[in-house]
Amino acid sequence: MARKGFFCPFEDLAKKIPREELPAERPKRENGPLEELLSGVRPLKERQKYFWTLTFKRVLPQEEEISLEDYLRIRVQDTPEYVEELVRGFQRELFEALHQGRISVSRVLNLHRLRLPEAEEAFNQFMRDSLARGDHCVLIVHGRGLSSKGEPILKKKVHEWLRRGPFRKFIIGFCSARQCDGGAGATYVLISPRPLKRGKRS
Repeated sequence: MARKGFFCPFEDLAKKIPREELPAERPKRENGPLEELLSGVRPLKERQKYFWTLTFKRVLPQEEEISLEDYLRIRVQDTPEYVEELVRGFQRELFEALHQGRISVSRVLNLHRLRLPEAEEAFNQFMRDSLARGDHCVLIVHGRGLSSKGEPILKKKVHEWLRRGPFRKFIIGFCSARQCDGGAGATYVLISPRPLKRGKRS
């Protein structure tokens, strides 16, 4: 005799509901549910066209990605690519003001993808126009030179033109830009409306 469980609610319910009101019992089938599902299945011909052997590739650890927010928080002054040069007699607070965004940039020159002769011609014309307009602060975008084999060529040349070029008498100083303006791939240039007295740069 089968042992009756302690709590059997459906057994008591069956006694209270007339049999004719109960749902009809499902007819028993020989095959189970899986066999029913697979009853119409036929094996694929030329199986190799549709199935491949799984291969496992070695996954190399990726460099940690940095978000744009974190990138913009990096101080360019704290990186080895940072460059600055200031004529003696002027306060270094000028550069701090630049990096705090307290000095506005009047014009921007983009030298990307230009060859050196073209870049030099564009630089000279840009400086002539800036002096004629009375600009006090301009931005020159030259790139970081990451594709160069050695030192960044265009960046180095721009700084050389600022130090020794025909407009050197009007250059108060220059320094690498903030991250939002190009970082080490761009340079702020402070311009004097009148020629400066000769002096050593700091």
